[in-house]
Amino acid sequence: MRIDRRVLSIFISAGLLLPAILIDKIGGIFPAYLALYALSWLASAWSIVIKALRNLRRGVIFDENFLMLIASIGAFIINLVFTTNDELWSAGGGEVMMDGVLVMLLYQVGEYFQALAVRRSRKGIKKLLALRPDCAVVEREKEEEVFPDEVAVGEIIVVKPGERIAIDGEVESGSGYVDASAISGESEPVFVNRGASVKSGSVSVDGLLRVRTTAEFGESTASRMLRLVEEASEKKAKQENFITAFAKVYTPIVCIIAVLVGCIPPLITLATSGGNVWGDWIYSALSLLVISCPCALVISVPLTFFGGIGGLSKLGVLVKGADCFAPLASATTVAFDKTGTVTEGRFSVTECSIDSDNLALIAEAESRFTHPIARSVVNYCPARPPLSCKTAEDVSGKGIKAVVDSHEILVGKAELLKSYGIEFEEVKSPFTTLYASVDGEYVGRIVLADKVKESSKLAVDSFRKMGMKTVMLTGDRTDVAEAVAKQIGIDDWRANMLPEDKVSAVKELRKKGEKVMVCGDGINDAPVLAVSDLGCAMGGVSSDVAIEASDAVVMNDDLSRLPKAKKHASKVIRIAMQNIIGSLLIKVGIMALALVLPFFPLWIAIIGDVGVCLVAILNATRALSVKK
Repeated sequence: MRIDRRVLSIFISAGLLLPAILIDKIGGIFPAYLALYALSWLASAWSIVIKALRNLRRGVIFDENFLMLIASIGAFIINLVFTTNDELWSAGGGEVMMDGVLVMLLYQVGEYFQALAVRRSRKGIKKLLALRPDCAVVEREKEEEVFPDEVAVGEIIVVKPGERIAIDGEVESGSGYVDASAISGESEPVFVNRGASVKSGSVSVDGLLRVRTTAEFGESTASRMLRLVEEASEKKAKQENFITAFAKVYTPIVCIIAVLVGCIPPLITLATSGGNVWGDWIYSALSLLVISCPCALVISVPLTFFGGIGGLSKLGVLVKGADCFAPLASATTVAFDKTGTVTEGRFSVTECSIDSDNLALIAEAESRFTHPIARSVVNYCPARPPLSCKTAEDVSGKGIKAVVDSHEILVGKAELLKSYGIEFEEVKSPFTTLYASVDGEYVGRIVLADKVKESSKLAVDSFRKMGMKTVMLTGDRTDVAEAVAKQIGIDDWRANMLPEDKVSAVKELRKKGEKVMVCGDGINDAPVLAVSDLGCAMGGVSSDVAIEASDAVVMNDDLSRLPKAKKHASKVIRIAMQNIIGSLLIKVGIMALALVLPFFPLWIAIIGDVGVCLVAILNATRALSVKK
């Protein structure tokens, strides 16, 4: 098992610090506690020294690493230079050195929490790569299995039932249902035959297809999706953390003030009265550096967000790092995928006007097929008497024709029954409607749809009350998208969208100044999740790739948790700002005292530093609590 080097440094440093404090406070043995304090400092400071030296070579001097080093080294200098031998050998003589070690140790603890909060896993990208098959069967002089990038545009590839289509193309021959949900998000499998376009990453459900390629492997749909995710993830990884940005301004100001305090007052005194007060003011300058060490910020800010992550987890929402809170709190538009996000992501019977006896015959006929519509009908009628299905055939994607117990069964689209001259009343519906006849007589219809989640309308209503705009981006048909959008009250919707279309739509919204949060669940949603201000995946049904590309995960698939999560994110940011502003104001006050009072008592600085840190940490714990 691999141990984190930062964790190891923290434990070694703390393990050396405890005996150092005991020897210092009880025995007062100067060489012993000096050695232990120094070793403890090295254990916690070695990585910071390396980073500071590396930054110096790049010309970056004033950062948080430099500030930590000069503050902690200054504490050792104060203790060794401005303390008499009798004081050093007495119990408690190394008090200031202890503070120098604590500066580095607390900084390492804070950095560990920061790293823990923003760590990203890359395992899910392998699932996205699975959309691009390792091989394709191409027709040349004979069928050959080759790498997909060796297939030229215009060649014929063979796709068997259950196999994934390797390259975009058109069906040359064959027919059957194709599951494109991983690519387009369309919930219903599509029947394809000669001339139909098919996308790479789609799966042939039940037909043998010969596909003439229309694109190179690298330009196929699945390959473009992978590039979109990689580019967006790389862009997000360049965000600069708060402490580094803060230190670029704060550190040089503090260092300049410390140099001025250590030099100007002694020179004025020397010029006016001839007195030598260099020691007093150098002590004050070093005290100023110790006071200025931003431990409260280094610890409390990451802990605030770390506690905020814990608070969100109580709501069933997991975020991957501290940088997720700002976009979550500031989001002005929320864009939903449909299938699996707003809806349950699976077909089920929502309406049936067929009597039980005829329904049993129809279910027996449908049981001979494997596509999702047939399975939904069979699941709707699980208990049926023993029946015998003698023949069953798929009629060109229009439906099925079967003979069950000497009864002739027709089930499918309206066109199927019309072609057999059966009279019935056709009903217009955006959802999948199957019309059925038994022995030439119309017996009723079955309506199938992907059910809308109960939480979807609650979420949309809550977001609207918060003043947010709601949008639905889906690869499903226009009529289905419109019906679902009206059902839950979404402000705007767009249908028939490929992954790159969704990315373009979100980029368009962002150009208008909108802060966009995107909610999705499938591999096809990974690019738009990655490119949004905040991507949110449905944890229960999402693909690993969608979860990987997202910034937040709703573990119980309950969209109504997201408005609550947005409110909690705003609370966490308020707490962080309270700690930042409060810590700085108190430190500025103590630094002002250090400037006014020569030979400023260091214990006041230590109390101020540690006290502010403790208060900030206590305030940060409020981020853990959430309203039920």
